[in-house]
Amino acid sequence: MEQANSGRALPARRLLSRALRLRCPGCGGRGVVRGWLRLAPKCPTCGLRPDRGEPDHFVGGYLVNLAIAESVAAVLWATLFVWEWPEPNWDLLQWGAAVLMLALPAALYPFTRLLFLAADMVFQPRRPGDYCGQDSTLT
Repeated sequence: MEQANSGRALPARRLLSRALRLRCPGCGGRGVVRGWLRLAPKCPTCGLRPDRGEPDHFVGGYLVNLAIAESVAAVLWATLFVWEWPEPNWDLLQWGAAVLMLALPAALYPFTRLLFLAADMVFQPRRPGDYCGQDSTLT
C-alpha cells in the first residue's frame, strides 16, 4: 500500500476509487468505517484522520451526501413518473419520494464522507494535523 503521509500527492483517481471501496483514501487500508453511520477516529494503517483535524470537516461530507442522495431520488422519481404516464399513481410517487429522501442519505453516508475526504485531499494533499501523532509542522 502506498502511504499518504509520504509527502507525495496521490492521483485523484486513486483517492476517489479507494473512497468508493470504503477504504482510507490516503493509503487504501481497511477499517476506516466503524459502522454504517460512523467513521473511525483515524485510519488504523496510516493514521489519517477523516476530519483532517478540523471539527467542522463533516459539513462538506453532509453537503456531498445530500446533493447526491437527493439527485438520485429526483431521477428515480422522474423515471417512475414517466414509466407510469399517462396515469401516474400519485400515492406511490408521493410516498416513494418521501422514502427515498430519507433512506438514500443514510445508505450513501459512508461513501459520501470518504468521497469528500478524497476530493479534499486532491486539492489540499497534505496539511498539518491530518495524521494522528503528527505535530503541527510538516517535515
